[in-house]
Amino acid sequence: MVRSPYYRVNPSPWPIMISLSLLNSVFCLVAWMHREMSSNSLIFSSLFCLVSCMFMWWRDLLREGDRGYFSSYVIKGFRDGMVMFIVSEVMFFVSFFWAFFHSSLSPNVEVGGNWPPCGIRAPGVSVATLNLWLLVISGETLNYSYYSLRSKDYDYGSIIMLIVTILLGVSFLLVQFNEYVVNSFCISDGIYGSVFYLLTGFHGVHVIGGTLFLIVTAIRLWFGHFTSDRCFGFTACVWYWHFVDVVWMAVCLFVYFWGNGVLTTLLF
Repeated sequence: MVRSPYYRVNPSPWPIMISLSLLNSVFCLVAWMHREMSSNSLIFSSLFCLVSCMFMWWRDLLREGDRGYFSSYVIKGFRDGMVMFIVSEVMFFVSFFWAFFHSSLSPNVEVGGNWPPCGIRAPGVSVATLNLWLLVISGETLNYSYYSLRSKDYDYGSIIMLIVTILLGVSFLLVQFNEYVVNSFCISDGIYGSVFYLLTGFHGVHVIGGTLFLIVTAIRLWFGHFTSDRCFGFTACVWYWHFVDVVWMAVCLFVYFWGNGVLTTLLF
């Protein structure tokens, strides 16, 4: 490995391997949709190859970072890439919010001219409020862990608060799963069910990804991969988790409070 101002310190085989694994996954998914006999085993094998290549690529990046091969140009590239990734995720959720407002602001005759549609019992706001508090508190504990690391507290405050954040993220997922179990409608119950489960479901997927991100960060913190002045991996984790927090605030406000008429009742 050599110190370089470019992204790749050394030529890496993993980008092309991941691209081929993704292409193979798409082919296997199409075969599964056409009910091919061996499609299930092909999907699992392609996903295994994809995860293995991703693991090897991340392993190389961690080794390069630990050995000090990343220059300020490389770190800036990581930072810009993380910002662009979060912006793309924002646009992803904007599309679902667009569908929600398009259907709720002017409900057509197909849904009975009402929102929520006739026959749909909208979920209560108590579960959403509980999840909101869980994510808000997790954001605060993550901030405490991050600033403890920046203050060179490598043993107690940073690790303990990061573990608490992980537990809060898992608690959010358990509460969300319980809500799905007791809901009186499913994703096939018209536009309301589709928009509700797409918004909350994809947010749940992002919470799962963020929790895995936190777990990997906690493991790296335990093994001393971060210092007070070299911790961009931790910084990116904080950015992503706060993005997840803000998205749930929007979901809670518009889908649960405003979409169910609770906010209108409180204000008027």
